[in-house]
Amino acid sequence: MDPAEIWQLIVKADELLKYATEEKAGVRREQAAGHLREALREAQAIGNEQLAGQARTRLADLGAGEGT
Repeated sequence: MDPAEIWQLIVKADELLKYATEEKAGVRREQAAGHLREALREAQAIGNEQLAGQARTRLADLGAGEGT
């Protein structure tokens, strides 16, 4: 996966959270965390620490660290 594709996963996660309705907030948080975990894995695989850091920060903001 290239850096632009990884960035799009991060953006997609942000949008899931931004546009979530109250009744779907929990589901959207899980979906966003999944996208961010994938982005983190892919960024680490290509050695892009900037993107990995973005994914880590957003996972921490969700309370969904790397391993959860």
